[in-house]
Amino acid sequence: GIKVLIYAGDQDFICNWLGNRAWTQVLSWEHTDEFAAAPVGNWTAAGAPAGELQESNGFAFLRVYEAGHMVPRDQPAVALEMINSFV
Repeated sequence: GIKVLIYAGDQDFICNWLGNRAWTQVLSWEHTDEFAAAPVGNWTAAGAPAGELQESNGFAFLRVYEAGHMVPRDQPAVALEMINSFV
């Protein structure tokens, strides 16, 4: 299947992470319930806390710490690690 990563900076006031997380919890697909029940865990980049990750069946939501609407601009090293670990 196709892997999907939805991410949002926790300082984003345009598309806030709470709203993004909310729609990922109820997105209609064959694994909706499994994703909603999946634990939210700590995510690290370069050994340091960098966010919170929830994932199940190839679908993931990542809250990126200390980043706004432009995660790669605000946290470039973290964003690179996010993309590298996803692909």
